Amino acid sequence: MRRQSWIAVLGLAALLVGVLGCGGSSQPRPIDGIPCTAEMLRVHFHAHLALLDDGRPVSLPAGIGIRQHSDCLYFLHTHKPDGIIHIEAPSRRTFTLGEFFDIWGKPLSVGRADGLTSRRRERLHVFVNGRTYTGDPRRIRLAPHQVLTIEAGREVSPPPYRFGSTF
Repeated sequence: MRRQSWIAVLGLAALLVGVLGCGGSSQPRPIDGIPCTAEMLRVHFHAHLALLDDGRPVSLPAGIGIRQHSDCLYFLHTHKPDGIIHIEAPSRRTFTLGEFFDIWGKPLSVGRADGLTSRRRERLHVFVNGRTYTGDPRRIRLAPHQVLTIEAGREVSPPPYRFGSTF
């Protein structure tokens, strides 16, 4: 094939990629092995995450794990800024708080969670269902009706939270 023909073929391919959205740019890549797909409801439960900075709530944004204009949701996502993590998947498997933060694109460690940071090299205060958790928060397994609280600053009791009728 002559050089001009190859240039024309490559130009046409580039045009099709741009117009049709081919080439992988329209479908987000999996994160931690979790794909972004159409909504899957075979496994469906919720957990609640509260972030507190010196006792003041820090809201989780709506739409974590939801990609607009590509009709896909990661198996871990939020719909509203209410702290509710939706876990919706085609089959049972263990999901962790670290995977949720990776999908969110925010850091999570013993000393940092999103914009919360421990002071004077202390650990963040982490609670699971009202009990102190001292391990790596990334490894917390998400479970139905679980209440997770991460606090920075002065230690405050985890906020009372009851799963209501929206669950």
